[in-house]
Amino acid sequence: MASKILIITGKLVEREELSDIFRDRYEVVCASSGEEGRKYLTDEIVEFECVFLRGDLPGISGEILLKEAFANGLTSKVPFIIIEGEEDPDTPDDWFDMGAIDFARRPFRSKQVKRRVQNLARIMKREEKSTEKIGAQDETLKKQFRLLTLQSEELKKSRNSLLEALGSIVEYRNLDYSDHIERVKNFTRILGLRMMKDYPDLGLTKEKVEVYAVASMLHDIGKICLPDNIILKPGRLTPEETEIMKSHTSKGCEMLDGIRSYISKEYLSAAYDICRYHHEKYDGKGYPEGIGGDSIPLSAQIVSVADVYDGLVSERIYKKAKPKSRAFEMITTGECGVFAPKVMESFRRCRDEFEALVDQTGMDLAEDDK
Repeated sequence: MASKILIITGKLVEREELSDIFRDRYEVVCASSGEEGRKYLTDEIVEFECVFLRGDLPGISGEILLKEAFANGLTSKVPFIIIEGEEDPDTPDDWFDMGAIDFARRPFRSKQVKRRVQNLARIMKREEKSTEKIGAQDETLKKQFRLLTLQSEELKKSRNSLLEALGSIVEYRNLDYSDHIERVKNFTRILGLRMMKDYPDLGLTKEKVEVYAVASMLHDIGKICLPDNIILKPGRLTPEETEIMKSHTSKGCEMLDGIRSYISKEYLSAAYDICRYHHEKYDGKGYPEGIGGDSIPLSAQIVSVADVYDGLVSERIYKKAKPKSRAFEMITTGECGVFAPKVMESFRRCRDEFEALVDQTGMDLAEDDK
């Protein structure tokens, strides 16, 4: 049986155009009013691979339908794409907060719209599989964590192995996060070595940079303490959820306090600084403490850039990957927050190495990078 696509719009031309685009591969179901659309959403949502929804519907508005779908958890199971006409204003941001994941504006480009639906459906299916696995997997990981913390003698002989194991817990808990830890470690090493050459007065050495790189693997360890509905949410977080997400910095430090006897002081100090301060910004507008300037530990300043860059060039359940050139621009122009001038200067000088690592690791590149 062919997968279904639901199109909810009061405009006949939009129903016809979208139906023509998808009927060769999907069973297309159309609704011309809010009431009719609500019936399909209530009765058959699990059968739809994607829902196209216009805001200004006859009867019940698209906004109300989206709010209902969000409240019932439907937007986390099926991608909702908002239909925009040529003269329509941009979709309000709060629509995306309610679970809308993309938009399509007339005139529709057949290949582009098809590709979007395929990608979104693929991401949603991967998320569903992740959710199914997470229960048993989470318990296994917690047991592994307890085991690691008890094996003190063995861990003292191989501290790097401990850090790698703890860092990988976050990746195993969120399959959409795959290899992020390893890439951040490598980006940290590249940027740290560049800064060592550019600014000898900072006192960086190859050994210290390596400590930063290995310790960076624990930058998000606190996320293992956060609930699944936040870690695995396929869309924007609410303000309340965002505050819970921010707590991963302090929760991570609490976890490090619990294993301090198994990690050398050098690695523990670097891991603690990175875990707590890698979301601080040079202008004081970061979190959790809002410190700025050189009050931010150098290790955290370096890892912060590595983390943000990897987040931009990686595909996530809630966003597409940015082109490498766009990621570089967003960081250097301050769109992602203000970073230290010296860190930015070295980042510019090692741009080619960052981009080569992206290509080398075979990540899902943005369209402009292919």
